[in-house]
Amino acid sequence: MRIVVLGTGIMGAPMARNLAAAGHDVRVWNRTRAKAEEMGLEVLEAPTAEGADVLITMLSDGDAVESVMDGVALEAGQVWWQSSTVGIAATERLARLAGEAQFADGPVLGTRQPAEQGKLTVLASGPGRDRLGPVFEPVAAKVVDLGDEIGAATKLKLVLNLWIVTLVEGVAESIALAEGLELDPQLFLDIIDGAPMGSPYANLKGTAMIERDFQPSFPLAHAAKDAGLVDEAARAAGLDLPLPAAIRDQMAKAIAAGHGEEDLAGTIWAARSS
Repeated sequence: MRIVVLGTGIMGAPMARNLAAAGHDVRVWNRTRAKAEEMGLEVLEAPTAEGADVLITMLSDGDAVESVMDGVALEAGQVWWQSSTVGIAATERLARLAGEAQFADGPVLGTRQPAEQGKLTVLASGPGRDRLGPVFEPVAAKVVDLGDEIGAATKLKLVLNLWIVTLVEGVAESIALAEGLELDPQLFLDIIDGAPMGSPYANLKGTAMIERDFQPSFPLAHAAKDAGLVDEAARAAGLDLPLPAAIRDQMAKAIAAGHGEEDLAGTIWAARSS
């Protein structure tokens, strides 16, 4: 298939490479052109869907997607796979931009390593998803089909993201408390490792926090954005969920201190000064 990928960051670049390795004809565009040129694929001068069977957007947020898609003409017969995590309201706005093309609401679950390995989880909804099997296959280990409702996939992604940011913030504050009480924080990880209260992800991020290794697999700035989207969705649904806003605000402290491009484990910087 002829595929255009708009956005070649931590997620978009490996997705595009895996699609090309699978034999698809892939062209790419990125706001910072040098990042796209590193990939060895044809680089577009400007965002376009011309000549594509499938257009993929993988950008930071809803505003970025809307800005990039401004002026991009989509036609009947094309499919737009919107794979960025943008929230419910933005997904509804973006779907209207598809015009005669088919829209697929398809945020992905995973970070740098599964993206590079082609082992993402795709949450897929909307009428365009049925045509994307050959596109999903090279990038995903699992596809969750959520039917024709545009926005269903985004809603599930927000539920999953709430769990992720809550878990990571909980680990960060537990380690910060252990350090503040002059305990070895590794004791905390050792005790939860393999126990019902633990998880491999908690140990992974907790180890990164202890070792101060914040090589980004998913940037803290994006995690804070996602926490904000969860808070927005909860409020719109009439729910009283205090954690999303509290986590967003805590992460914002670390971002303001210059850690936004670090991994989301860097949220611990908000709770400790060194």
